[in-house]
Amino acid sequence: MSKGGLATNLFSHPADILDLILDIIPQGIVMVDNTYRTLAFNRPMFDIFCLPPDTFHVGMDFRDVLRIWARHTGQDAKMLQRAIRELDMPEPFSFEFPQDILGEPRWCLLTHTPLPGGGFVRTFTDITEHKRLEQELDRLSRMDSLTGAMTRRAFDQRFAEEIERARRFDHPLTLLVADLDHFKRVNDTRGHHAGDVALRGFVSVCREEFRKYDLVGRLGGEEFALLLPDTGIDAARVAAERLRETVARCPVDPCAPGQAFHITVSIGVAQLRATDDAGKLIQRADQAMYAAKAAGRNSVRCEEGAVREPCGDAESQ
Repeated sequence: MSKGGLATNLFSHPADILDLILDIIPQGIVMVDNTYRTLAFNRPMFDIFCLPPDTFHVGMDFRDVLRIWARHTGQDAKMLQRAIRELDMPEPFSFEFPQDILGEPRWCLLTHTPLPGGGFVRTFTDITEHKRLEQELDRLSRMDSLTGAMTRRAFDQRFAEEIERARRFDHPLTLLVADLDHFKRVNDTRGHHAGDVALRGFVSVCREEFRKYDLVGRLGGEEFALLLPDTGIDAARVAAERLRETVARCPVDPCAPGQAFHITVSIGVAQLRATDDAGKLIQRADQAMYAAKAAGRNSVRCEEGAVREPCGDAESQ
C-alpha cells in the first residue's frame, strides 16, 4: 500500500505497518474514491499483472489504470468498456475473466465492493492453477479412463447437441454402434490385461479412421458408439466397412512374446430420421449391430428400411 495512502487517512496505526500487512496479502487490492481517484493499492497488484512498479500511482484516475491493464493483458475495446462501466455498480459483484500475461494465458477473479459514501475496493486473485485443475477434472469426467473414449454421459450430452444441430441446419447425422466380437472369450482365455489392450486399440483405430469432430463414446463393456455429423448412411456404411477391415487386420499386442492376437467387430449403422430422438436412433443402430452378429459377426449392417432422409445428402466420409 503506497505511503500516505489509505492507512494515513482511515487508520490510527502507522502507515508503514499497514503497508506491510497489505503487501503480504497475495491478492491485489486497490481502493478508489467516488471521483475514480486511486487512493491506495498493494504490491501484489503489480505482481498479478506482471506490471512494472511505476505503472500507476496514488491519485491516478482508475479509468486510466484500466486502460493500461487492457493494453497489457490483450483485452479488446468491448471488455475495456465493460470494465469502465462497472465502476459505478452500486452492488457488490465478482467474476472470473481470462487475460494474456506476457504471452501466457492466465485467469483472474475480480471482486468489487462498493464503499459507503461512494468509491469501492477491488481485489484481484490469480486463479490460473485452479482453472487448470477444474478444466482437467472436467476433461477426465468426460473421458473413459481405460480407453480414452467419451464416457456415456458425455457422449449423450454431445449426442443431443448434434441432433439439435442436424435439425437446425438440415444436415444428415449417422450413428454407428460397434461391438467387439467374442470379447468374453478374450478375457477368459487371454486375461483382462489383453482385453484392456484390445479395447484401447479399438478406440485408437477409431481415432485414426474417423474425423476429429466425429464422436467416439463407450456405451459400456465392449460396446461403442460413433456419431458422424454431416454424414449420410451410405457414406457411414463405407466408413464402417473401413473400420471393420482395419480392426480385423491389425494385431492386438499385449506386450508379451508370442501373445499377439486379432479381434473383429460387428457394426450397426442408422441415420437420424425426422421423428427420432437419441434413444430411437441408438435402438435402431443397436438392432442393426445385432443383425451383423447374427449374420456371422465381423460384418456391417445398416438399419432395416434405411432411406435417405430429406434432412440432407451431404456425405463427407
